[in-house]
Amino acid sequence: MHQYMGYRNRCMGHETEGETRHRHHAGPAGACMGSAGGQWGSMFEGSQGITRRFLRPVVLLLLAESPIHGYELMGNLKEFGFDRAGMDPSILYRLLRHIEREGLTESALDDSGSGPARKVYTLTPEGQEILDLWAASIDDTINFLGQFKDRYEKLAER
Repeated sequence: MHQYMGYRNRCMGHETEGETRHRHHAGPAGACMGSAGGQWGSMFEGSQGITRRFLRPVVLLLLAESPIHGYELMGNLKEFGFDRAGMDPSILYRLLRHIEREGLTESALDDSGSGPARKVYTLTPEGQEILDLWAASIDDTINFLGQFKDRYEKLAER
């Protein structure tokens, strides 16, 4: 089953450029679970794999709350556990460039503060649409995971 949940048929689960064309494996609610073989492993890397999988929607959520520059965005990601994942800041900046090229965000230089001008990112209506799709799929994902956990616990009781 091949199913895309992204803007312009792009997979919403990957944060790096060049990963939009791969063989998809649909997971809960049809969400892309990654390329064949490679991304499934990250599901089992504890919170790091799961955290990484949600970088894109978390960035969209933070940008929906208010326009923000990359450095501040990196700090706000800690609220979602991205500091535990040991994320390299270059991953965030690659994602920001990628989603800007997709039309999900816009950026402008802000030189109002002290120091060098900073690039401030704003969510576009297309970005809000993708964020809405992610939010809508969360209930299905929670349901799926709850059913999995219940059945696993019954198995463990045997």
